[in-house]
Amino acid sequence: MNKATPICAAIGAALLSFGAVAVELPAGPNKDMVARACGSCHDLNIVVDAAGRAREGWNGTIKEMTGYGLKVSPGERALILEYLTSFLGPDARKP
Repeated sequence: MNKATPICAAIGAALLSFGAVAVELPAGPNKDMVARACGSCHDLNIVVDAAGRAREGWNGTIKEMTGYGLKVSPGERALILEYLTSFLGPDARKP
């Protein structure tokens, strides 16, 4: 084995971990449902970065995501919308 191999592996691991910061959704009812629904297609940082949207904005986002294949029942959709509006709406602070 080459002496440079462990060094290159360590540098590669460090670079990969540098950009990989886990984003946590704000605590609240149905947080896990939102994490599963949104996280099934993309990183949750996209959701958190969109914090500040009004109810209509989040409603439009959910409609757009269902166009991309999000499968949720009407009841789940309502709970997801309520969570996003309450914990990532215009009056919420970014975590």
